[in-house]
Amino acid sequence: MKTQEFINTLRSYPNHGLVFEYAEGKYVRNDFHITEIKNVNFDTVDCGGQRNQWSETHIQLWENGTLEPDHNLNAQKALKIFDLVHQVRPTLTDTDIKFEYGNKSFHTAILNISGILVEKDQLHIKLFESTTTCKAKDRASTEEEKAAACCGPEALPKPKVKLSLKSLKKQSENCCEPSSDCC
Repeated sequence: MKTQEFINTLRSYPNHGLVFEYAEGKYVRNDFHITEIKNVNFDTVDCGGQRNQWSETHIQLWENGTLEPDHNLNAQKALKIFDLVHQVRPTLTDTDIKFEYGNKSFHTAILNISGILVEKDQLHIKLFESTTTCKAKDRASTEEEKAAACCGPEALPKPKVKLSLKSLKKQSENCCEPSSDCC
């Protein structure tokens, strides 16, 4: 989902509460905070030697160690945070939006939106984890190209290194002693 699409959904339902499901049947506590809205720029080189560049918007969700029963974030309050951030620097709205979340029983992860259910008085935002991928294999169009894309057989055998006690003794004779002040 693109960031602008998410913002438009919030604008369409300003009085709806936000409920985040981070794993099947597991929910971010109702008293969560949005602590950061990040423009994240990636500049990578994959195992096939190709440079990749893209940007994403990451929203950090946080639960205070102390329960806050009077703190609930609805769409309108989330939009105010987006507006505040946008006053400081523009939010990239044509990028994929992802949510950063973790708690004591769930590792911190960057989660994608799999869907938003509009319920009576809340937006139920279903998140999911994605897996890593090999971009070189993803670019390949045939099975042969995928097999050769990366991590294929080594072209040259690794050289074997032979050590002898004599060479180790000679090395230690040329080394400085810790208290010699030669280093």
